[in-house]
Amino acid sequence: MTAQASAVASSVAGPPKLSSFAHCSLPCRDMAEGKRFYVDVLGGEMRVNTPTFAMIVIAGVEIGIGNEGCTFIAPNTEYPHIAFYADPDQMLHMKAWLTACGIPSSNFWTRQGIEALMFFRDPSGNMIELFCVKPFPGADKLPRSGPAAAPGNAVNLDSFLYTSWKLPNGYKSRVPV
Repeated sequence: MTAQASAVASSVAGPPKLSSFAHCSLPCRDMAEGKRFYVDVLGGEMRVNTPTFAMIVIAGVEIGIGNEGCTFIAPNTEYPHIAFYADPDQMLHMKAWLTACGIPSSNFWTRQGIEALMFFRDPSGNMIELFCVKPFPGADKLPRSGPAAAPGNAVNLDSFLYTSWKLPNGYKSRVPV
């Protein structure tokens, strides 16, 4: 340890204030498929594109996918997951887009009868949540679930696993070749 580092360490009274969130990286079973999913299904913009790692920006968040040194989420597991905020129209649009791509998703559900949530997975099985905090039409009639400590009350987490999907006919991939 340098003298400067030693001086800093002896005067530390707590953690530093970090400047900002950098990225979240997820395991990917097939890089070409993962890139298509995050760019074409979720609407991301490719920032880094290598054979073993890609960085895609979605809603201002950098999501990394890689296929080296990975472990994968087990079925019927909610955590870890990534989540995005969405307006009611965006929730409905995403559900329809996922269906058009042959990607299953959970039903809409709620905790308090005002907001709405839904889950789906990327092709590698990583859980993704859309969360609408604004009043969602019909939320008072959606299935309810408490905290994630009670999974399966409103959503069967295994009901939207899949092994294949495709972009709708006529949709041209935006993934750089």
